[in-house]
Amino acid sequence: MERQGCGLIKDLLKLYVSGDISDESVSCIEAHAEDCPQCRMEYAAVKRGIGTQRSGKAAPKEESSPVSRSRIAVIIAIIVTFPLWLPLLLVLLVLLAAFIACVFVAALVISAVPFAFAAMSLFSAGAFIAALFRVDLQAAMVALGASLASGGLMLALGIPCLRLCRLMLHLITLVFAAFLRLISGGSATEE
Repeated sequence: MERQGCGLIKDLLKLYVSGDISDESVSCIEAHAEDCPQCRMEYAAVKRGIGTQRSGKAAPKEESSPVSRSRIAVIIAIIVTFPLWLPLLLVLLVLLAAFIACVFVAALVISAVPFAFAAMSLFSAGAFIAALFRVDLQAAMVALGASLASGGLMLALGIPCLRLCRLMLHLITLVFAAFLRLISGGSATEE
């Protein structure tokens, strides 16, 4: 059974939770809680932050932290400035795609150089064999020289061309990763 004054203390506890209470009212709560075990438990619960309320209303929420307020401000700023940054983002995406396409095509062209010399070497080797069957030694020697020269060029240029292609593809990945870090605000992980 509720004692006289418990209703007043419960109302004061609600003010205590919201922080809208004077020091005199807190003293009144503490004095009453010394004599009333039920109010003492409720006061202790409120002090611990539990704040059990029988009225069915949820406990008041704490103020949002500065971090969550700043996140909300950033989200609002992004939404408000949408007409400004979207065209810039689209232009940046188009430029990035054009850059990647150009570097990729250049890598394909450069990687084709060793294959061209390999094809030339095989063609010259075929011409050498055909000249031998015709018993044209002068043409056979020219074809053999061309085959050896193009094979040597294929070997000499093949590895640097393939390394250059690898470097260009690595450049594409670096540019793309930098773009992702720019878009995500620096939270993308580096490899």
